[in-house]
Amino acid sequence: YNIKDVELVERLEDKLKLIELCLTMAYDAKVNYVDVFSPVKFWDTLIFNHLWKKQIVIPPKKVHKKPDQYAGGYVKDPQIGLHEWVVSFDLNSLYPHLIMQYNISPETIIDRKNVDPELCGLTVNVDSLLNQELDLSPLKHDQWPSEPLTVTPNGQFFSTKKQGFLPELMQKMYNDRVTYKKKLMESRQALETEQNSDEKMRLKREVATYHNIQMAKKIALNSAYGALGNEYFRYFDIRQAEAVTLSGQLAIRWIEQAMNEWLIKLLQHRADYVIAADTDSIYLNLKPLVEKSFKTPPTYEKAISFLDKVCQTKFEPFIDNSYKQLAEYVNAFAQKMTMKREVIADKGIWTSKKRYILNVYDSEGLRYLEPQIKVMGIEAVKSSTPEICRSKIREALKLIMTKDEESVIEFIETFRQEFFQLPAEDISFPRSCNNLNRYVNQEKSIPIHVKGALVFNRLLKEKKLKKRYQVIRQSDKIKFVYLKTPNTAQSHVIALLSRLPREFKLDQYLDYETQFAKAFVDPLNLILQVIGWKTEQVGSLEGFFQ
Repeated sequence: YNIKDVELVERLEDKLKLIELCLTMAYDAKVNYVDVFSPVKFWDTLIFNHLWKKQIVIPPKKVHKKPDQYAGGYVKDPQIGLHEWVVSFDLNSLYPHLIMQYNISPETIIDRKNVDPELCGLTVNVDSLLNQELDLSPLKHDQWPSEPLTVTPNGQFFSTKKQGFLPELMQKMYNDRVTYKKKLMESRQALETEQNSDEKMRLKREVATYHNIQMAKKIALNSAYGALGNEYFRYFDIRQAEAVTLSGQLAIRWIEQAMNEWLIKLLQHRADYVIAADTDSIYLNLKPLVEKSFKTPPTYEKAISFLDKVCQTKFEPFIDNSYKQLAEYVNAFAQKMTMKREVIADKGIWTSKKRYILNVYDSEGLRYLEPQIKVMGIEAVKSSTPEICRSKIREALKLIMTKDEESVIEFIETFRQEFFQLPAEDISFPRSCNNLNRYVNQEKSIPIHVKGALVFNRLLKEKKLKKRYQVIRQSDKIKFVYLKTPNTAQSHVIALLSRLPREFKLDQYLDYETQFAKAFVDPLNLILQVIGWKTEQVGSLEGFFQ
């Protein structure tokens, strides 16, 4: 087993390069290998080395109380249902850039009692800044006797007189990442056309190296905010952590509002064109724009090329200008908000927050010959769904996006017939059997998969099969399946490890109907219901007489 484990780890490393990534991060930050998994230790060391070069002594560590929950990212209630010609825009490295924009750093934070009384009395929050209700002119240098300030939506002030060490570190790290990403793209491009085998091998190593370095920079940048909100961090400050998250809320809501107002004027029709917004992304319904721009329905290629050009020449410059206005209003240290077009999809379906499907034709300028399905939060990508159902749900999603209701119903019925012929191990739900020992002597409030595990162990004992089959133990990876009742196991569920023992004689009691409904139909129905489709043919009175 040790040899097999080593071979598996080696194969995983060849593909994922996770060990190499950890080594790169450790050497870059000068930390122990295990410390790359802790943003607190990682950033504590990074900051120490940065300040040590400047001959600045770091402060001693303090014991902090665990913070109360503070505000997170903004997630808009989406417009549930089917939308055509959906385009998304994404903010680049939002939290690191907010730290740079507002100069958020331990030595730049200004206590409210030390600011101008005109500013100290203001009610600063996301809404008041979003609607530009406040007079922030005293922030500027020519009206402020000591130093210029900026303000974040949690009412916190930061000095903009000099760049703080945290934004400085992040700016340097971000610039390094951009440099290595550029080198990565150049090496990949050269690899595409290189014919010499030795040179190809050298370029492959180069690609792997640049990829790891830029990925290490990306992970480090994104982990800084997490450290600020961790009570074990030397520079922990809940004011700074919340300044980042609420500034993120302001940034995404600012562009949501600006984009809606602009599209209402452009299309001369009042509507909410922002289908959804989530932390650093917005999703626009541009079907009205496509319809207004073409006298007859365009081909997919024409519509995609049109939207691509409009996004580059109109939308992105408008977004840049809007964020410049925000930076000027709050007297930011620098304007760092960069939002670029991400995907163009001919169809998108939202079922709830963070749950959607997009039929993507173009992603960040990469045009697909065949559209790619982007799935977020839907059952198809959940590990708790049986593997066979995961793949079939993905196939069904493709049909929903490209075919009609009739095709989907036919597909469901075909899979139903296939599903009912599969053994228990192929149709059961995967789970981890945690807290098994806790429920051994209980009869109520037992999780269904744990109940199935206890039934499995009981049957092994009753049938004296413990020498032939392994009992389910604490933390084992198991599967469970529903049973018809009454049955010889006296249970509506049974768990298994690799397969269901034949000696149990439970195959005839497998509840395929319930299993099919919960594992496949119910997840699919969440999507079909919002677009008004059915999972099976529904008879009508008119059809009865035909």
